[in-house]
Amino acid sequence: MSKLNLPEQVKVVCLYQGLANAVACDVVSMKNMQKGWFVVYHTGANDTDLVLSLYEATDVAAGTNAAVTTACPNWLDADAGTTSDVLVAQTAGYALTIDPATQNGVLWVLEVDPAILSDGYDCVYLADSGGHASNYCSIMFFGEARYAQESLPAAITD
Repeated sequence: MSKLNLPEQVKVVCLYQGLANAVACDVVSMKNMQKGWFVVYHTGANDTDLVLSLYEATDVAAGTNAAVTTACPNWLDADAGTTSDVLVAQTAGYALTIDPATQNGVLWVLEVDPAILSDGYDCVYLADSGGHASNYCSIMFFGEARYAQESLPAAITD
């Protein structure tokens, strides 16, 4: 029997849901987390590449931010949907380029360990460039809480 209780041990946050040409991912504070995972789903065949890159910030307003250049574990299903449910480990990295011409239905999981963040930076988010207004993108975050509790602290406020 599993001892995992998702709502009490994992902070689940919807960071973005909408058109893939203006992805405005919310910023997540990792101060109460041991580790976290961005889960990105992209669909649409209009061929404008979408690039998502990991950034760190000093707070959830992200006024002070910087690109993360430490490679992180990540997994990809470049044919996600009804015919594929296999995530394949990728070379560690901190960014993903989605090419809708060859990848229609992309599921990407990026793991973030707060230990890789710079001193004074405890927040993370995915920044974007490119993308197409006819394509769709959804970004969720799953954060493993430092301490399990009935109601986990907010992750998108400081």
